[in-house]
Amino acid sequence: MTTLDAVPAAHPGRWLEWGLAADSATAAEHPAFLDLSGTAAEQGLRHGRAARDLIAANTAAVRRDVAELCTDTASRERYDACLDANAGFVRAHDPEQYAELEGIAEGAGLPLRDVLALNLPAHMVLRWVEQECSQLIVGGERAAGGRTLLAKTRDMAGHFAEHVVLRRQYPDGRRLVEVTVAGSVLWPGSGLNDAGLAMSTSGVWSVRTGVDWRASATGWILINSHDLLRRSATAADFAAALRDQPRLSGLNIALADREGRQLALEATAGDVTVRDSADHHVLTNHYVCPATAPLAPAEEENPSSYHRSTVAGRALTAASAMTPGELATLLADHDGYPQNSLCRHQADGGQGSETTYASVAVLPEGAFYVTLGNPCASDRSVFATAPGAGTGGAR
Repeated sequence: MTTLDAVPAAHPGRWLEWGLAADSATAAEHPAFLDLSGTAAEQGLRHGRAARDLIAANTAAVRRDVAELCTDTASRERYDACLDANAGFVRAHDPEQYAELEGIAEGAGLPLRDVLALNLPAHMVLRWVEQECSQLIVGGERAAGGRTLLAKTRDMAGHFAEHVVLRRQYPDGRRLVEVTVAGSVLWPGSGLNDAGLAMSTSGVWSVRTGVDWRASATGWILINSHDLLRRSATAADFAAALRDQPRLSGLNIALADREGRQLALEATAGDVTVRDSADHHVLTNHYVCPATAPLAPAEEENPSSYHRSTVAGRALTAASAMTPGELATLLADHDGYPQNSLCRHQADGGQGSETTYASVAVLPEGAFYVTLGNPCASDRSVFATAPGAGTGGAR
């Protein structure tokens, strides 16, 4: 791995544990780590109030994205038609989640349409925007104490999005924790629920994965990972629900549950392919299965995705009794810096993607570690007391 001192550090931060384990933190040490309870609408209201400034920054970023992508009257009309049709789908298909979006708008003091635009990214339908990420699963003898670890970095291009970590409790008793764009409900990048199921996502975008904007009234623009995590108890449950979820696009999805089951899914708009079973998986921004690989970007089209996959795959293949802290250290790796590394940094002039957060879920305990910003600049001392930590991986 490339030394962390070989490149300039980003703004310093720290890893925090905000999960569902018996000894998880009960008080937030960061204003973006929120405890929410009540109905979906009530949680939306509290989310909107607590993260008002972050949500305003994110809705402003979406407006800038739309302005840059919709440069003529025809493209703006298509965008508005797509957003209106998809909002109608959500309101009819899942009124509870629509009510949560209304709650966010009310709590943040923003027009509902701005919150809808953030949650229903119609601009991605007109021209895909890089939302690149890396996902790593390690279990069996490769993870310390026979645990299963699921890690994620979220990389975003253009106008960065502010993130929040939401720990939720619903009236039916379901608890979950998710990392998501502040003001968003529908597409968290990673999360964990009280059934012991962890999930994460990474985008797969190419000229061969185009979305038909005329179908916007028929499904979720992006896979609704929040709903799937809330409704599922096992990795198999999640995969089955994903097959039935109406959607306009696909993703790579990593799943792990407290029974030690791991699934690496390659989802398209119409199908779900399961990668071969293994005790470790790496999913970046291309497909590898024969059924889906022809749709993916080739290596020359997205060299970063292939390089990150190679670097992480080599590390996990060599792993033995890997601790959560050691996995967090891998997420900070700079081999291929600035754009081809697991911890990504925009190049001079603001070009390319930047890592906006990283997370590590630990099963079966239900610990959930998150750092907002580049993991290379985050203090990892919290991992000294992580399940199975020993002394490895702490900074």
